[in-house]
Amino acid sequence: MRRQILKWIASSFAFGAASALGGNWAFTSQLMAANTVDLKDTLEKDLYARTPEQFEFIDTVVLLVANKILSPKLVYSTFKWSLQYDKGRRFYYFEAAMRKRAKQQGVEI
Repeated sequence: MRRQILKWIASSFAFGAASALGGNWAFTSQLMAANTVDLKDTLEKDLYARTPEQFEFIDTVVLLVANKILSPKLVYSTFKWSLQYDKGRRFYYFEAAMRKRAKQQGVEI
């Protein structure tokens, strides 16, 4: 009886973990097209982009994410890291870090 309960607990845990992971993967891939617009707006507003060159850089990053050359996780983690700096400097830290991290993956921005 005890083995049956332990097997049931283990199988339900494994099933729950597998469905949770599978659900997250499907969710991110289905909403990728909608998220690129949100990504662009988020980067422009929270990084305080002001010059045409800054908007062009953000457009390039969003295009690379949309074409699956760069992962959204890489962009969002770099974005989150850059938020710790002052409003006027966030974009410059984001740009430098994105260029460095993309170059490590073999992508030239």
